[in-house]
Amino acid sequence: MVLKEGINMRRIYKGQFEYIKKRKLQLGLLSVGCFLLVFALLITGYISTGTKENLLTMVAILGVLPAAKFAATFFIIFPHHSQTKEDFDLVQQNCGDAIFYTDVLFSTEKKVLPTDFVVIRGGNVCGYASQPKYDTIFAQEYLGNMLKKNGVKANIKIFTDKTRFLRRIQEIAALEVEEKQEVRDERTAQLLLTLIM
Repeated sequence: MVLKEGINMRRIYKGQFEYIKKRKLQLGLLSVGCFLLVFALLITGYISTGTKENLLTMVAILGVLPAAKFAATFFIIFPHHSQTKEDFDLVQQNCGDAIFYTDVLFSTEKKVLPTDFVVIRGGNVCGYASQPKYDTIFAQEYLGNMLKKNGVKANIKIFTDKTRFLRRIQEIAALEVEEKQEVRDERTAQLLLTLIM
């Protein structure tokens, strides 16, 4: 289904190319739609009964909760952007058979960690963040702790230098991985997906 020229509305999942772009569009539309519905219920209730004390007003008040949730998530995601197709293709070419995610926004209690790319293979989790003020130490500790709580050990390294990141994912891609380790890597990947907004 195509909404407008250039905007494909097919289902897109966490970690896929243009996830942030499409998630922003989805949350924006849901927020506006929910608030319009709340407003319509308030107006309809007032017009039909002549007073604000009616059942439709109660339903409208309850409708504010999901609308506010969608709007809050939209405003958290809004300043972040999807990766360019060129960067995506470059990383995808270098990561080989490794598990590969892009447009990753890890959510913590303290902050959002916008990570451009994450590559997982052979017990290694390698990430790249283009933001110069990205707190790599906090991100590595947070991800390590979250994986450890779920019984997964992984060597986690987040880079802010693209050249070093590309070199490291080439090393990871060249690793020979046993079937047991592939299963552990899949579990690591699934756990990391649960941390993404």
